[in-house]
Amino acid sequence: MLDARGDGEEAQRALEDLCQAYWFPLFAWCRRYGLTVADAEDAVQGFFVKVMEKRLFDAADASRGKLRTFLLTALQRHVRDERAKALAERRGGGNVVSFDATEAESWYSDASIEGESAERMFDRQWALTVLDNAILQLERQAVARGKVSEFKVMRPFLTEEGQAEDYRKAGELTHQSAGAFKVAVHRLRAKFRIALREQVAETQPEDANVDEEITYLMQVLTGS
Repeated sequence: MLDARGDGEEAQRALEDLCQAYWFPLFAWCRRYGLTVADAEDAVQGFFVKVMEKRLFDAADASRGKLRTFLLTALQRHVRDERAKALAERRGGGNVVSFDATEAESWYSDASIEGESAERMFDRQWALTVLDNAILQLERQAVARGKVSEFKVMRPFLTEEGQAEDYRKAGELTHQSAGAFKVAVHRLRAKFRIALREQVAETQPEDANVDEEITYLMQVLTGS
């Protein structure tokens, strides 16, 4: 969050990356709140235009709030302020993030849980986005080491515990014994935990309890 503050090129890139990474939880909240697909797309794009133009992160106190809470609160205020206006005509500035509303709606339909509140859905999609970002970080590291093929075989084991036969078959694909493959997965999981902490830490205020946020996000995902 701190990287996205200021007027320099690095801050601008960090802000654009942040918007691109976390647009779907915001879109999902808009749909669950009751906006149509087109209005949800306009709301998210309009919100990010406001984030860019008014430098909302510059006014945020990084020591007091989580990025997750800050973004949702700011979006809710934006939607409620703009809902009565012709948002699509007034937002200006073009699209800030690139996404296909039709594809986004398909994702939303697949991800919807009957009776789930807009806020709960936002938190769940936020948690999934954080996990995806951590996995993407590991994939980029694998690409840099020329190990992307092995990573793709191991990736399913990051979030699910396989059976002995699963390890044997996966080991064959990477030319390893089941035992060696399991050790490799164990090491990758350790890297995944580090990557996850880094992703969560980036969305937290200074001196925040990162483990507490991780625990909450995992609880959201498991429905506990």
